Amino acid sequence: MKVFKKYLDRVFNWALILAMVLLVAMVIIVFMNVVMRYGFNSGIRWAEEVSLVIVIWFTFIAMALGVKENLHINITVLPKKLPRVFNDSLNLIKYILEICIGIVLFYFGIGLTQNASRSKLPATGMSNAVNYMIVPIASVFIILYAAYFLYVAIADLRRVANAKKTDMTGGASHV
Repeated sequence: MKVFKKYLDRVFNWALILAMVLLVAMVIIVFMNVVMRYGFNSGIRWAEEVSLVIVIWFTFIAMALGVKENLHINITVLPKKLPRVFNDSLNLIKYILEICIGIVLFYFGIGLTQNASRSKLPATGMSNAVNYMIVPIASVFIILYAAYFLYVAIADLRRVANAKKTDMTGGASHV
């Protein structure tokens, strides 16, 4: 499973590099558009459209990063006050919900991309699908990272349960 995570991280790092490049490109495009509009009284016709596409892509890559790094909003007061078993159960539920949300995003993202492919963006002439094709891509990362963390959480629960079992039996194993 560590090999799986290593390769998943490697692929996702390329997505993060893409997000960084897109962010720099967006800043340059918006800056140039502002300079052109206010300095030369003309603008870059496609700047808003391309910036919007970049923001959409950046948002969904960041959403997947949030799952990878556990950056999404958590309620931390309740788990600290309750037993570890309850906290572990909440984590399992969280990972299962993340997988379910990823599946829903994937399913509807595919449909949205297919529907959008029938139209073109007015300024650039690109297929409107370019706006939405990141949704299924990001959802695959969300599903895979949540599944990995679910697997790790279950393995930790088994390890803790086996350690408790060993402590109760005084180190002897039952066959």
